[in-house]
Amino acid sequence: MARPTTTPYGKGRLLIGDGATPEVFTAPCGFTQMSITVDKSTSDTVVPDCDDPDAAVWTDKGVQSMSWSSQMQGVLAKESWSLYRQATFSSASRNIRYEIEGMGTGPTTPDLLLAGRAHIKVQLQAQRGERFQVTVDLDGDGELVPSDIKIAP
Repeated sequence: MARPTTTPYGKGRLLIGDGATPEVFTAPCGFTQMSITVDKSTSDTVVPDCDDPDAAVWTDKGVQSMSWSSQMQGVLAKESWSLYRQATFSSASRNIRYEIEGMGTGPTTPDLLLAGRAHIKVQLQAQRGERFQVTVDLDGDGELVPSDIKIAP
């Protein structure tokens, strides 16, 4: 069996735009978990067999819409609170970027960029004797566009 090529957690990061012109993207720190979900809303169409109307039929799926969401969890870093606060207490969605090193497809574009807009929600939680934790939910506002890039050092 050949071993797959994998990417460690530290090679991916979320960047949140500040909405200014020119826009500055900042990577919050303190995350220990990250997930990105791309979802499809589908409809079913039953397609009968014309030669054998009594045969079991297969269901075809049509895509009606697509959406995406993301969640990050970790420790609440004071350095990132201002960014969360500005994004959360605004009714406008924010430009976001996910950069994942080594997930691109070309020799000159070895990295993956996922870019879109999202509404950002934050949950803070703490327990006696422990540090504050943060959960950041991103609710996609439109398309999440993948592209192959070269991440600048």
